[in-house]
Amino acid sequence: MNVAIIGTGFLGEQLYTDLLPVCERIVLTHHTHQKFPESKRFDFFTDDIADIFGDEKIDTVFLPTRIEFEEDEEKLTQAMTRFLTACKGSRIVYVSSDGIFDGMHGLYREGDAANPTTLYGRNLKICEDLVRNHADNHCILRPSYLYGFVGGRLDKRLDEIRSRVAKGEKIVRFTDMYKSPLSYQQTSEAIVKLALSEFVGTAHVCGERMSVFDFSKQGMDALGLPTEKLTGEQIPDGRKADFLADTSLTNDLMVTLTGMHPWNIKEGLVGSNESFADDDEIYGK
Repeated sequence: MNVAIIGTGFLGEQLYTDLLPVCERIVLTHHTHQKFPESKRFDFFTDDIADIFGDEKIDTVFLPTRIEFEEDEEKLTQAMTRFLTACKGSRIVYVSSDGIFDGMHGLYREGDAANPTTLYGRNLKICEDLVRNHADNHCILRPSYLYGFVGGRLDKRLDEIRSRVAKGEKIVRFTDMYKSPLSYQQTSEAIVKLALSEFVGTAHVCGERMSVFDFSKQGMDALGLPTEKLTGEQIPDGRKADFLADTSLTNDLMVTLTGMHPWNIKEGLVGSNESFADDDEIYGK
């Protein structure tokens, strides 16, 4: 099987690692930083992916790159339409996000109506709708908080907290803002399993519902770092919509289709970093 991974950020890099044993050929693209010698530079908004693929048949195209922060919705629509047209005949695996929901009640299911309230969320919906309309053979997968080590590097979210802890700074995280964290390693494993299956549709790829404060504390505990400076506070009155207070997702479908059960935060960090010799040898101690 020939596949393409558009974008080699943390998730794209982990997908590459997991796909290597099962694919005959992997076409890689990057926008700014070339992590792999064979990766080809590709600008989603100005380049035509057909120029990268040439006459080569690509069975499955993975799209984990961050294109949804584009402020011009028409520009995004045109670029996504051009991309999907060039990929006609390939299976499309589009990585969306929990940001497509409004965050008003949480534990969203795949069939719940999207009601985006942010530019990012509206762009996610644009991309999801285009994938459904242009690719009969598609997988739309929605992660929530992604965390862990990829290539020996810690994700930016926990790495920022780790850096601030080292400086002795006070860190505030919300106790009433909820996500569904899943490690990059398990997220990639689930995406690969679903991509290689016959499943067509939308699935949430996520862990269990957890407050941002609890996620941050458990992450620091697992890394062996002090949490005295980590403070939990509630979202200020009247600003819950601004922060998308609860975009947690259900994962029943993921568990049914893949047989995977989400790790807790410590397991996710241990499982994604070879420097953890075992559960008792914690990073930073």
